[in-house]
Amino acid sequence: MMVELISAPTAARLQRVRDGELDAAFVRGVEDSPELEHLPLWRDALVAALPAGHPLANRQRIALADLAGLPLRIAPREANPHLVDTAVAACRAAGFEPIMGPPFTTDQDTLAAIASGKPSWTLYYAPQAEIQPAPRVVFRPFTDPAPAVQSYLVVRQGPPSRRLAALLDACHRLGDTP
Repeated sequence: MMVELISAPTAARLQRVRDGELDAAFVRGVEDSPELEHLPLWRDALVAALPAGHPLANRQRIALADLAGLPLRIAPREANPHLVDTAVAACRAAGFEPIMGPPFTTDQDTLAAIASGKPSWTLYYAPQAEIQPAPRVVFRPFTDPAPAVQSYLVVRQGPPSRRLAALLDACHRLGDTP
């Protein structure tokens, strides 16, 4: 079995699954997707990315509430509604309304701005943070329950093809790995 990964906006990937051009798509969060089934795979915890020179960077873990005074750099809601909604809900649960800073544009530009500009922070998926080169930026997990985003494999409704069944089996085995 060969798996080919396609990079495209979520809506485009979902439409291609709906049209039968793709067998499946990995997505974070659930979209209103008629005719599609969302199969839960894993949850990605979120971590804070902040300037290495900020006092909070000296801690191994930080409380989300400690970030209340810093602007949050995050994608516009229309670009990533699940991440934005998760971030805002987590901030509110921690007792504050996030101060929205300049939008998250690209990894490179946003992390460079965090590293060298006015103090600010952003959220990263923990697995991505583990491999992201980020000079003068630190990634810190949260002391409180970490906000997380659910990932799904989206498929057309109905019995899976043989190829898709093999992919589902591999995803389930991966999900069983601690």
